[in-house]
Amino acid sequence: MCHHRDVRLIAFIAVAYVLGLNCTVRHFGGDAFPLSVVRLPEKTQAVVLLGIHSVKHLWNDHCNDPSQYVMEAARQNGIPVSFALSIARTESNFRSHSISSTGAMGVMQLMPNTARENGVIDPFDPQENARGATNYLSTLWKRYRGNKLRIAAAYNAGPGRVSQKGALQIPRETQGYAKRVLARDKGTRANSIAMNDPDRVKPAAAAAAATTTTH
Repeated sequence: MCHHRDVRLIAFIAVAYVLGLNCTVRHFGGDAFPLSVVRLPEKTQAVVLLGIHSVKHLWNDHCNDPSQYVMEAARQNGIPVSFALSIARTESNFRSHSISSTGAMGVMQLMPNTARENGVIDPFDPQENARGATNYLSTLWKRYRGNKLRIAAAYNAGPGRVSQKGALQIPRETQGYAKRVLARDKGTRANSIAMNDPDRVKPAAAAAAATTTTH
């Protein structure tokens, strides 16, 4: 009898944990099903890191305008500003504290492993996130020789699922993602040229241009 009670208690705690975790992820932008057990370690890590970040930045408005950090990091890593902004817009709509249903974090939605590999300690710090993400983009840029469609697809699905040449066979979701990124990139560049400033795109202009394509 006692054994059955212990099993029920453990089951209740497990369900409560999964439910609480997924509801937290949904609050911060993800669309995780409340009882989903997919990517639990990644989502757990994301929520813990966001908690630590929030405590460290209680009186700091550092995260309010992440687009400036995306532009700065893109230039430092040799990535076209408009392309980096389009990735950030498509990934999080410029929300520094965003968490996806798979546990991707921050303004450019870095997965935990990708964040670590690119030297990111606090993925919810927009400056650090943008620096790591554009560093990762520079690696993809070299791998795919500047092919923006393949780069965007690899950023979304992982380079292991995107060939360097030949027919591009990727999931439909990734196809849609890559097309949105390219459309926003084109719109942002057009807006920048219209402002007679092809190298620098202002945050407000970038957001306005990006809204031309629905996320």
